[in-house]
This record gives sequence, C-alpha cells and structure tokens, in this order.
Amino acid sequence: MQIIVTGHGNFASGIESTVKLLAGSIKNVKYVDFTEDMDEENLMEKFEEAIKLNEHIVFFCDLLGGTPYKQAAILSTKSKKDISVICGCNVGSLLENGLTGLDKFSDSTELAQALIESTKQGIRQFGVANHSTATEKLSDGI
Repeated sequence: MQIIVTGHGNFASGIESTVKLLAGSIKNVKYVDFTEDMDEENLMEKFEEAIKLNEHIVFFCDLLGGTPYKQAAILSTKSKKDISVICGCNVGSLLENGLTGLDKFSDSTELAQALIESTKQGIRQFGVANHSTATEKLSDGI
C-alpha cells in the first residue's frame, strides 16, 4: 500500500516538510510536485516511476480537476494496479492514517475512504459555543 502526495507547485514537498516536522517520515508515502517547468508528460513519468514497487496506490492530490489529479486519474484507468485518486485531504488525515500503518488497509478504496473520513472529522471552526454567555462574562456590568 502506498500514498503519493501530489499537487501544483511545491504542494507535495510542503506537505512532506510538515509531516517531517511533526512526525518524521511516513513509510510508503512519496511526494511528487508539479512545478512550472514540467508538463503533463513529465508528471506522468514521475507517477509511473513512483508506482513501480506497489500494487495498491492512493494519489492524494491538491485540487479536483487540476493537472496532477487528471494525470493520476488517467493512470488509474490505464494501469492494471489498484489505484484510487482523491483530492482536498489534509495533513491531519495523512498523519492519522499513515502513522497507524498503511498495511491495515486491504485495497486503495478502503484507504481512500479512510483519508476522506479523517479529513471530514478534522475540519472545525474556532468559535465560542454560546456567544451570549461569553459576552456576559466579559462585560464590565455597565
């Protein structure tokens, strides 16, 4: 089982930097940037090289419909490997699922769904639960 983090610019290497700062490295996660000096063919070559050693792969892309996402989707349809393509996930989902061990997943679809669910669970808005109570406690009584 493998995750390939990819996206525009230095998205992938930025995620890699964050992961290394927080947790060191995650086994079986590769990072592939799509920089301005590359074209679709260059990116596809990097993807093909990255998937050589694994049969079950999840592409963890930055944006729906972007070049990295489209190239990963094309590869998923032409390859005989078990490949899933997701987008919009976050560092927390990568850490949560990557650090617990990718070998616990039976196929790429199961891992992809776990990454998506972890992302959903990790999205929160900072705020006060009961605004009127907070305002009353902060008032000076005037």
